[in-house]
Amino acid sequence: MPLLFKHTEPLLGVWKIEESSDELLAMLGLQSEYLPFLQGIKTEKRRQEWLASRVLLKELIGEELLIAYHDDGAPYLPGSSLSLSISHTNGYAAVLLQDQETAGIDIEYHSNRVLKIRSRFMSPEEDASVCPDHVVEHLLIHWCVKEALFKMIRQQDVDFIKHLHVEPFTYANSGQIRAYETRTPEILSYTLNYEVFPTFVLVYSFLS
Repeated sequence: MPLLFKHTEPLLGVWKIEESSDELLAMLGLQSEYLPFLQGIKTEKRRQEWLASRVLLKELIGEELLIAYHDDGAPYLPGSSLSLSISHTNGYAAVLLQDQETAGIDIEYHSNRVLKIRSRFMSPEEDASVCPDHVVEHLLIHWCVKEALFKMIRQQDVDFIKHLHVEPFTYANSGQIRAYETRTPEILSYTLNYEVFPTFVLVYSFLS
């Protein structure tokens, strides 16, 4: 079973997707609930990601629960006090559950593509702080932090440079980061954890 790892505080896990969508579906019990939605997903890769997140959620909490979505697309568990966040990347799914008002997780496959888009999400101040020996990894951490932050604030028309800010940090293979948003009048700040693995980078919100 390709559960790469599981943390308990906070409750999160990463699943390496090696199964077909049919194999993933067979690992779930509420298949009739999923089939109408799956019929609308055109690609096998997207079906695998969608089902892997449900299999991973079941693995994390020990029972199968249906995931619902708010109007803005944010996932949640009906009747549960736990906040839910989901992320996918090339061959992996990640799920985070936290007993607080909001949660955010992002996983990104290790790729040099981030070098081509750095000007779209990095402010000059953030870019100046990038470690020259770990440019791709440092940029991926910034990207994941901002993606997780975007999920947490649940606002429309968010500019990743203007509204989402990562405080300078010294690169390491894991650590904590402070980040804040200026999209809302509250200007909320958060602590996020990050972990760098050989094939992906993972960022998730920390209990406030």
